[in-house]
Amino acid sequence: MKPYSDVGDSKLKGGENVKFVKFWEICPEDMDKGIPKFLKLLEEMKKNPGKYPRYILPPYGIGELFKGISILEADNEEQLISYILAVTPEFKIKFVPLIDSSKAIEMLMKTKA
Repeated sequence: MKPYSDVGDSKLKGGENVKFVKFWEICPEDMDKGIPKFLKLLEEMKKNPGKYPRYILPPYGIGELFKGISILEADNEEQLISYILAVTPEFKIKFVPLIDSSKAIEMLMKTKA
């Protein structure tokens, strides 16, 4: 599997906490290196919580053993980058921001006024 990670275009501004869906994937041949790195990351997240995003929904597999999702909340891009660096290249990681629909509708309605 090629090393890959994507934080997207989202910018965390003004100290806002942004929620993300994290999609993850690992090739079976990378598990011997990747799983220990992930377990080390979990320990590090407990020791240094400000350095990493926080889990809202822990990792779940989606239909198979080697792919899954979780939901995290981050204060800044550095937390997402730290997470990615801790588990790549074995894990393919992609963060997708979650948009609060009520805020989006409110902003849309203001543009229509």
